[in-house]
Amino acid sequence: MYKTKVLAGILLIAAVLFAQVGVVAAAPPAQDPTPITGTISTIVLETDENGTTTVVVTLVDENEVEQTVRLSVETAASLKLIKVDSTTGLPVLDPTTGLPVVDETKIDTTVEIDPTTVIPDEPTEEEDVHPIAALLASFFGVDDSIVNDYHEDGFGFGVITQALWMSKNISESEGGDAELAGCILDAKRNGTYSECFDFGDDPVPTNWGQFKKAFSEKKNNLGFIVSGKAEDDTTDATTQQEHGNGKNNNGNGKGKDNNNGKKP
Repeated sequence: MYKTKVLAGILLIAAVLFAQVGVVAAAPPAQDPTPITGTISTIVLETDENGTTTVVVTLVDENEVEQTVRLSVETAASLKLIKVDSTTGLPVLDPTTGLPVVDETKIDTTVEIDPTTVIPDEPTEEEDVHPIAALLASFFGVDDSIVNDYHEDGFGFGVITQALWMSKNISESEGGDAELAGCILDAKRNGTYSECFDFGDDPVPTNWGQFKKAFSEKKNNLGFIVSGKAEDDTTDATTQQEHGNGKNNNGNGKGKDNNNGKKP
């Protein structure tokens, strides 16, 4: 009886294994990927910062859909998209640039490309922008990447805010002037406060405190913006004049008529 049960168990295991083998054998064979086919419109060489050259091919399929693929020089040579020396079988190189020579006769011809040979483009990483840089950019209406660059260049957000606000006051515009703010930041760093402005007969500020007194107000700071208390019209021309910082009396935004708070 015991031997009969063992034999039955062995037969059962064998049957299960046979069934599994049969399932595997019945699996459909893997299909080759569909080739990329179309009429070539452009063939362009690109060399990256590491000196690697690839061939970028733009083609249009039968449905008039444009597609761009990147190929290695070897793949492009096998497709005759670049010129190949008939003797050596190697790509022909331009004597001046040292790069492969594109075969322009292949333009407007049909090509079939194995999709497995296509080099995928590396995903473009978006530059991280500091939340405060984004906030300042939104408030002053400037590019957040520029504000972020100022911060990465070593300037604190408090000073960047002051520079942007002064650029807004000086230009008497609704928003800040990123280029002018950059000049102000450089002036602070270098101590050359005459670089961005023509002070005329007025004394040129010799330090950041004097410069701020001439072109900034008490509420022109980062905390006022972060708190949400800042209004778009807090530094318009009318308000500036009421606070004694009018900057439109001499036509250059520097308020020489009221000395800008500077000693005569």
